[in-house]
Order: sequence, then structure tokens, then C-alpha cells
Amino acid sequence: MQVVPRSPSKWLLKVLSSAPLGSRAAFVCASCRSLQYQQSHTRSQQQRRSFASSLVLHENTQKASSTAPSRTPLPSSAHARLTTRRLISISGVDAPHFLQGLITTSVEGNNTTNINNAVTVTARTPWFYCGFLNALGRVLHDVFIYPVPPGSGGEPHFMIEVDVTQLTTLLKHLRRYKLRSKISLRVVEEDEMSVWQIWNDGKETQFASHTDKLAKKGGRSIMIPDLRAPDMGYRVLAVGPDLNMQALDLPSEPTDEVAYRVRRYLRGIPEGSAEIIPAQALPQESNMDVMGGIDFRKGCYVGQELTIRTRHRGVVRKRILPCMLYRDNETMPTTLEYKPSLAPYSVGDGGDLHGLTIGRHGKRGRSTGTFLAGTGNIGIALCRVQLMSDLVIPNDTATLEFDPAAEFVIQPNKDEEGKAIDGAGAKEAVKIKAFVPDWLRQRLDEDAVKHQR
Repeated sequence: MQVVPRSPSKWLLKVLSSAPLGSRAAFVCASCRSLQYQQSHTRSQQQRRSFASSLVLHENTQKASSTAPSRTPLPSSAHARLTTRRLISISGVDAPHFLQGLITTSVEGNNTTNINNAVTVTARTPWFYCGFLNALGRVLHDVFIYPVPPGSGGEPHFMIEVDVTQLTTLLKHLRRYKLRSKISLRVVEEDEMSVWQIWNDGKETQFASHTDKLAKKGGRSIMIPDLRAPDMGYRVLAVGPDLNMQALDLPSEPTDEVAYRVRRYLRGIPEGSAEIIPAQALPQESNMDVMGGIDFRKGCYVGQELTIRTRHRGVVRKRILPCMLYRDNETMPTTLEYKPSLAPYSVGDGGDLHGLTIGRHGKRGRSTGTFLAGTGNIGIALCRVQLMSDLVIPNDTATLEFDPAAEFVIQPNKDEEGKAIDGAGAKEAVKIKAFVPDWLRQRLDEDAVKHQR
């Protein structure tokens, strides 16, 4: 006897009939079910196609907007919160003596500073810029230290401002030397106190009238002039995450930290671990001596031996200088100018320029510098000053001459011998021109005259 297979419709009917009465569905034959499936499948495919096309369009729009250059000009009057800076609180009866043995400036007594185009000995300022060095005289951290007015207990109290990436590293460094010192260390939370930079070009006198009042007021904001270079503006410590500009009574518009970074680069001011490489950078090469960050009359501190030896020799062959980037088919710039309309420069397949060596265009040999950081068409680089600028190094026996017509290029590769390869023939070649700011040239000249005495 031949067995005839059961049809799908009968099988479906049997399954439905075995279900409870309340959950039974209407019977649909096999041909109708096939037609319904085809219609629903066609609609889902159309929806997926429309979603995919809109997704591709959205991604292309985002890609175009991300690669489009920013055309926002630099504000002449603005304030920016420095989210890349954090604070460490140090208090206790031994806090001044503890810091005195670790930092490059003087906490106790007078401090030798090089500001306002003159080298002077001034009393202890409401804040000071300095650095922590290792035993070999290399910079570990560049910091700002703010003495806090004593409270009811009367114990000395300081706020140390440091790069956010080096917050825990500096805290470990301080605890390493704490030993039996009667001090208390803690990290200040971001919502507890914030660091700001404020500037107003052309109205420095108006800003100066508020400085002493706010410094003595002890309110929710303290504004201190940033004396590392002219026209840098003012540093503001504010209680809480926000800055009350109405309380400061100063005209200013909010901006991001990029605008502050551009102002630093135009003046050749390095800041943070990305620009002052920890355990590698020397304080004089990082311009800390001309920015008032080193007290050469101070007594013993960690890293003093190499620092004072370099000072007495008077030979600093490298300096951090502001630089301007330009393409291989462009003429060499004659003035340092920030162009926000230009897209960021890169090498190869969008490779970053940070940390790449600089060499002479069309020549082999030793590198002439290292590109540290940049924004748009400007940045800062550690340069051999006798090759990339017209600065004269006193007491230097090296026979190097500056050629104003020489061009330099950022080199993405090196040869087998470790020497830099010129990338002039490559499409990704980026040329670089170093400039010497007037304030840096003047302070170096004045420092050389004082050193000869």
C-alpha cells in the first residue's frame, strides 16, 4: 500500500485545532500564506534599502563635515576653561619646606624672575610657574603653584596645577618624597575647583585694575596675570565648575580650549606633557628659564646640578619655537600667521605629525628638530636654533651658520642607519618654518648681558 504524505494545509489545521480555543487563529491556505510572505518580504527589503541609503547619506554628510576646515576666527576677548589642567592640594606645616626641595623656583623668601622684559628679584608672588625635575635634570612636570590664604588653622596651603594626564604621576612623585613630612595631599575634584584662562586684547589696563582686588578678595574667583609671555592674559581659579563673568565685571565671550592653545603656539609657549616631554625635555630647552620658571639663586633641589651647570656654560643649542606649516608647492612664509580656514596637516595616510623629526629639505644628515604639537597650520617644535633661526648661542664652539633661504621638512621615515630621509619627493611632505618671537629674543639678550656680568 502506498503512503500518501500529509499536505501542509492539513498539518497546519491539525496544529491549530489542538491549540486552546482562545488562541486559535483563522485558517489560511498554503497559497495565500505564500503570497502574504512575498508581500511582507518585499516591503521589508524596500525599508532596508531606504534605511541604508539614508544611512550612507548621513555618513557621507558627517564625513564631509568632519573633514571640512573650521573657519571660526580667534576671539580677541574670551575666556576658556582648561579641562586639560587639574589641581592637587598640599597643606601642612612642612608644605613650604617640602616644595622648596622639589621645584625649580623658590617658595621661601625672594624669587628671581624674568618678566616684563627685565630680570628682577621680586617678593613671593601670589602664584608662580615652575617645574619638577628628576635627578638627571629632566623635566617631569611643568606646574603652576598658587599659595592659598591660611584658614582658621593657619597652616600653609598650596594648590598645584598640573597636566591632567600627569595628575596621578605627580601625586605618586610627591608621596615618594613625603617620608615624615607633616603634609596632606589630595586631588581636587573637577566640580570642586576649575582652571580658566581669560584674555582681552587691547584692554589690559582694565584687566589689571581687577587683579589686586580679586587676589585679595578671597572670593569665588582669583585672577592672576600670566607672565610667561606678553599678552597671555590671566589665569583664573574658580570655585566650582563654572566661571561667573558677571562677578568679575569683565567683557568676555566663552570659547573652547583650542583658542587658548593657538594663543600659546603663536607665542611659543609649551604646556603639558605632550609638549614638554616628561623625563626627556630640559628646562632651558623648554624656555622655562625665560618664562620665569627657574630661580638660579635658589639652593639645592632635585635636578639642580645639571640645570645650574647648563646655566654657567651658557650653551643651549635647542629651544622650543613657534612654527608655521606649509605645503611643498607653497612659498616659504615670512610672517607667523594662523589660518583657521586650512585643514589640519598630516603625512602619509592621515598620520599625525606630533613627535616626527625635522630635517633639511633635499639633504640627508642629522635632524634639525622635533615637531611637538600643532593646531591647523601652526605649532611648536624643538629646534636647533643655529640651523632653524638666526639666534646666536653664546660660548658655543660649533661652526653652524643659519641660511635664511634653507627650507625644512617634517620627515615621516628614517633610513637603515637611523638618519632622517627627506620627504620632499613624497606627496605627504609638509614643510615647516620656525620663528623667534620678539619677547623671547629680547629676554635672551637681556639674560646674556646679565650672565656676562
